[in-house]
Amino acid sequence: MREAAMTGPNDVGEAWRALGKQLSEFRKAAGYTQHSLAPKTISARSTIANAETGRQRPDRTFWERCDEVLQTGGILATSYDRVVALQRNYQRKSAIASTASVASAQTDPTLPACDVQAGAADEIASAHSTAADDTTIVTVMIEGRPQRVQLSRRALLHAVSGSLMAPFAGVDVALWADTVRVDPALVEHFAVLRSVLVESDNRVGAAAILPTARQQLGHIAGFRRAARGGLHDAFLRTEARWAEFAGWLSDDLGDRAAGDWWLAQALTMAQEAGDAEFTAYVFARMAQRAAEATDRDRVLGLARAADRSGSAQAPVRAFAALQRAHGHVIAGNTSAFQAAIDDAHHLVASAPADDGDLGSFCTVPYVWAQEGDGWRRLGQPHAAITCFDRALDAWPESYRRERGLYLARTAAAYAAAGEPERAATTGLTALELAHLTQSARTSREVAAVGCHLTKTFPAEPGVADLHAALAASPHTT
Repeated sequence: MREAAMTGPNDVGEAWRALGKQLSEFRKAAGYTQHSLAPKTISARSTIANAETGRQRPDRTFWERCDEVLQTGGILATSYDRVVALQRNYQRKSAIASTASVASAQTDPTLPACDVQAGAADEIASAHSTAADDTTIVTVMIEGRPQRVQLSRRALLHAVSGSLMAPFAGVDVALWADTVRVDPALVEHFAVLRSVLVESDNRVGAAAILPTARQQLGHIAGFRRAARGGLHDAFLRTEARWAEFAGWLSDDLGDRAAGDWWLAQALTMAQEAGDAEFTAYVFARMAQRAAEATDRDRVLGLARAADRSGSAQAPVRAFAALQRAHGHVIAGNTSAFQAAIDDAHHLVASAPADDGDLGSFCTVPYVWAQEGDGWRRLGQPHAAITCFDRALDAWPESYRRERGLYLARTAAAYAAAGEPERAATTGLTALELAHLTQSARTSREVAAVGCHLTKTFPAEPGVADLHAALAASPHTT
């Protein structure tokens, strides 16, 4: 009776919370804490906590493991199936209206119609049916103004599969650029489309997104060549943002050379267009990559360049402050590291709710994660674990790839703290997320943890499990 009445995303959320409440009751009845249940189910404590409140929606395997450990007779997995069926039913009913709404906002009527690759989109939808509610809200910057756009999950998945990607099929772009009049509305079109792909990247990984991003960069360049005056600069700013995005995707796939090239392109275009905000952001991104290479001088120099660019957006300034913090970590300067972290905390706490899309990921949980990473590299693993736990407890469910990355670093902190069992179980959870999002970066970090544990704690049963999982992983062999 209840299922027939459910019509909205709030009701679907209520069903997930009810399932989480069931888990909490079974866990307490069996005498487990969240901490003690986590390793038994090959998950993190934060996963248990977030699943119990409905903030995180693990797959069926998780609920099957909970059934087995808590000896529920399969009740949780059965309830999970009902919630998923309910969610799919709601999504099917609203997909047509939602897709039509997004299509009217995103497509230019003067362009050739695109064939909707429904089969490919449905296949992805089936594979990721529990990843999100039916719609998501993204904030995009359009000519310096933040605008919020509601996107249907089906439209998001169609973007990955190619249904929005063929306006130039069979067209000589160079010849076309010399003759066409460019519609200014296309700047907004590409801003929204990039936001769709960013959201898709969080869920399906860079490998599925990068070919589309490269294709769209070619289309944007064609419009930019054809545009004149202020519209030319608007396309140049758009192209810079897409180039930075392609660099980010390349980095996550382990192609650092391509990441270097795309980021350099983004910086050149941002400076050519006089886009001070994005110039500051790209300098901060370059500092982030220098920190990964432990090049202290470059980290601090690039972070200062980001500051000098004069961003007015608090998240961008906070992101630059975090890079300064990592530069101080490389130098071993604990007090300067803590001061820069404090600056970042203050900036994100003071940021307006809609401060644009640049650095929007730089939130309170993100700063906690970066602080944890700093303490880990400074040789203070217990402080690192505390920060990572605070970050992951509040981590958005949709950012699965980054959750995997910071779980891998939490595992490294546990290993450094001499807690091999917790390091191994946390590493296994991170590896599972690395497989789901095809993140080579996360896989490499889990592999490093596994190598350390195998050498230092070879007799621990959990370490053997992690070693076996790594040996079977296509991303770490």
